[in-house]
Amino acid sequence: MEMLVAVAVLAIALGAIIGNAARYADSAAGLRDKSIALFVARNRMAELDLSRTWPATGRANEDVEMGGIKWVWRTEVKTTPDPTLRRVDVRVEKKDDKSGVAFATLSGFISNVGRQAAP
Repeated sequence: MEMLVAVAVLAIALGAIIGNAARYADSAAGLRDKSIALFVARNRMAELDLSRTWPATGRANEDVEMGGIKWVWRTEVKTTPDPTLRRVDVRVEKKDDKSGVAFATLSGFISNVGRQAAP
């Protein structure tokens, strides 16, 4: 009888340990995805910042692949009260994710100093 109780206690403890390990693995995968999405957003912001032309206002999106995952970045360029600055908002989502949840968002400002007007 004591052996049966000991085995039952061990089974309950192992069930809890396995459940926690599964939650940890899900959390680690989510953090990995968010980190890669932030790299995608930073890359897009760097592309705009290094471009010789000043970005036109409006929206754009493009599919990219990074870290073995297909992503979609969505960029919105807006005017600001300062006519020499534009606000850029970058949103990154998984391409096949139908929920539309952003894994990363990034905002910044780009100056027209030393740039040509957008075509």
